[in-house]
Amino acid sequence: MEVIPVLYILKGEIVTLYKGSFDQKFVYEKNPLDFALEFEREGAKEIYVVDLDKSEFGTDINIETIKKIRSEISVPIIYGGGMRSINDIDDAFKNGMNRVVLGVSAEDVYMSAIKKYGADKIIIGIKAKGDEVVTDVERKFPLRVIDFAESLPKIGVTQVLFKDIWKEGTQIGPNYDEPDRILRMLPLQVYYSGGISKEKHLKTLKDIGVKVAVVGKALYERELHGVFL
Repeated sequence: MEVIPVLYILKGEIVTLYKGSFDQKFVYEKNPLDFALEFEREGAKEIYVVDLDKSEFGTDINIETIKKIRSEISVPIIYGGGMRSINDIDDAFKNGMNRVVLGVSAEDVYMSAIKKYGADKIIIGIKAKGDEVVTDVERKFPLRVIDFAESLPKIGVTQVLFKDIWKEGTQIGPNYDEPDRILRMLPLQVYYSGGISKEKHLKTLKDIGVKVAVVGKALYERELHGVFL
């Protein structure tokens, strides 16, 4: 299993959000580029960059920061940032991103994105609270993670990033149940994010078949070491 560091960028700074709340954020003094260079030196094979301003507020204030990271590091970048159209995805690839994460609100463009760029370039992000999908699309009934995931292989999706925001920033350990359920029932590669802080968390994720563990806070605060090797 690979470990990928994630850079959560808000107003040009690296932050962590407690359970996904912008009202409970912690801002780090070290800038995004320094973190990226540090992770590359330590052996990270890929870096996940999340533009929180773009995804939550639709603003492009971090674009120069992200372009600077792209120009200074050599490893591939996975990018997530409120992309909801093919034009948004085009822009990401033009800016040198290697793969993109599309959220549930972008489901109308999944098929066209995969057709244009290939399934290996498109990761579907499933943000959840426990077993319930979190989305800004209004629905009459809650959408279960497994029910949403079941619809994806039929349209060519091969990889998903599951993130439990109830675990985000808590460091209390992952939600193992949902990735395990997806892996047992569906032909999807699973990336996992949320609550990882110890090597035993990584071991359990690996044991259930998770392909990639995405880690932020535990790497920013040096609680995990040597995990990229």
